Amino acid sequence: MAIKTATKTYPALASARAQAQPALAAWRQRRKPREPIPAALWGAMAPVARTYGLSRVAPALGVNYTALQRHVVPRGVGPAGPAAAGFVEMPVPAWSPAPQWVLELEDRRGTKLTLRLAAGDQAAALALAQGLWGQRA
Repeated sequence: MAIKTATKTYPALASARAQAQPALAAWRQRRKPREPIPAALWGAMAPVARTYGLSRVAPALGVNYTALQRHVVPRGVGPAGPAAAGFVEMPVPAWSPAPQWVLELEDRRGTKLTLRLAAGDQAAALALAQGLWGQRA
């Protein structure tokens, strides 16, 4: 049997499900009430979820999405792995001289100020912005 979603059929998912389903069904037959799913079964389901996605695999196997997610993505590890939380340096392209500068300012109340200035007037723009915002304080 192929697993069908709203747009696609996934025969490979049905094949992977067929491998994990018998062990899960056997455990469900002999389990005690409120007994957690054994780590070995989660270990069999996790690769399938990594390949086909949690949202397809959890309902296909009849397991809790969040519980499956905990076994697929361990705590403290982001989707891209432990290095994802590190610093990323982004190179800034060289600035080209622009014929016009556009400066947009907005305060906490949502009042906006847009300045369009010729190139080279950055100091004047800064002084004007400081003067305008300083008057309202």
